[in-house]
Amino acid sequence: MKQFFTVLGGMGTLATESYCRLLDERTPTHRDQDYLDYIVLNHATVPDRTEWILDHQKPDYNPLLIEDIQQITPLKPEFFVLICNTAHYAFDRLQAATSIPILNMLQETVDEIKNIAPHAKRVGVLATRGTIASGLYDSYIQNAGYEEVKPTPAILDATEDLIYHDIKEAGHSDGKKFHELVRTMIEDQKCDVVILGCTELSYANEMNPETEFPVADSQSIIVNRSLERALAIRNGNQ
Repeated sequence: MKQFFTVLGGMGTLATESYCRLLDERTPTHRDQDYLDYIVLNHATVPDRTEWILDHQKPDYNPLLIEDIQQITPLKPEFFVLICNTAHYAFDRLQAATSIPILNMLQETVDEIKNIAPHAKRVGVLATRGTIASGLYDSYIQNAGYEEVKPTPAILDATEDLIYHDIKEAGHSDGKKFHELVRTMIEDQKCDVVILGCTELSYANEMNPETEFPVADSQSIIVNRSLERALAIRNGNQ
């Protein structure tokens, strides 16, 4: 297979399924052969990213992702897509493992804010405790000239309840919880737009789309960037 890309997924599995579903839905097709060629690594046993970020005595997820990247690199994919915001904590370390580009979900998400909310000044972030505690989005948001608004402890607790209890553990999303998180960030925290900085939140948005308030959905955005890049390669424009 040539002109394919590789999805580094399984973090978690429902979010990876969401990525593939959205990618296929958005691909312009009239026949089987119009869909994109890609490999999905649903590496569900990768250790929890947040646990390691908060406590380096916990199992490190990076060696397994690096091994995945090194195993796939000889197959010569055009690019990699890393379907986990929190795993970008060691993005430079992962990119150093291959000469093949890895799309940067965080950078792409922040870049898209100018199109989602052109007049935005205050950008909120909903994400895992690891993403928030490590300041993963900080430099991207600040370099783009925005003021970052992080969730309060209560909002963070509610976010992780949705991510870990409802989606990762129970296998479903609670639309009411999800929409309340976004509303709280917009109305109570005075944000102009909210980054969904966890692919489980993107899954929640797919299941129960947020239509009242502006959100920068990291997974939806990286789906679009994947599609654009893959089609450009197919058409010989890259």
